[in-house]
Amino acid sequence: MSLQVGLQYLPFKEVVLKATSFTNSVKNLSIIQLSDLHLNPKVRLEYLESLVEAINEKNPDIVVFTGDIIQSSAKKLKEHLAVFKKIIAPCFYVTGNHDIIYDPKNLQEILLTNDIVCLDNKITTLKINNTDIQLIGFADRYSFVLGKKRPIKKLLSQLDQDMFTILLTHQPKDSEYILDARIDIQLSGHTHGGQIYPLNKIIKLFQPYFSGLYTHNKTLLYVTTGLGYWGVNIRFKVPSEIPLFRVN
Repeated sequence: MSLQVGLQYLPFKEVVLKATSFTNSVKNLSIIQLSDLHLNPKVRLEYLESLVEAINEKNPDIVVFTGDIIQSSAKKLKEHLAVFKKIIAPCFYVTGNHDIIYDPKNLQEILLTNDIVCLDNKITTLKINNTDIQLIGFADRYSFVLGKKRPIKKLLSQLDQDMFTILLTHQPKDSEYILDARIDIQLSGHTHGGQIYPLNKIIKLFQPYFSGLYTHNKTLLYVTTGLGYWGVNIRFKVPSEIPLFRVN
């Protein structure tokens, strides 16, 4: 699709993740990633309800939001954010730079009431199909604007190196901090894939990991083009996407 206008698509994209470090116990794990929604009061509730219904039909093990959820005050989006409560799978999110600009505190409170847990600078463990899986999240790189530090070295040192681990972080450049820690998968967004051709060619100059699947040392890194829009509600030759990952 060359031209997209507005949030009216449900562009699920299946991505198979294969790596020798994966144990047999995590195979068939499925993850849906939502990123860069940039919600504002003009987004139709019917669209979000259709999105949630489609997510539940895919029956993922985990749903993760990798930042830039809002493009307006979270208080003005209570009804929009409440729609996500209907997602059946466990849900987690990390903040993006736009979330920090608009309303990170109220966003966290509202999402928590709707069963979506903030993983900014946190680690949590889930048991899925009788297997323990480790999730780690980084707050956005610009969280220093709010006086919020990112104790990344300390967080990474607290990981169980024998456990399958997924990193959620809005900006793909955070891959530079992984170093020797065991991160099997990193999921990021932020770039929109450039959103409008030929702007994507310019953004590639500043983003070494731009869109799609990469290998960073031993980590599989996926950078989604995201679902929403920034600036204008137009995408040209850079389609939106909702990645559905299957570990295989």
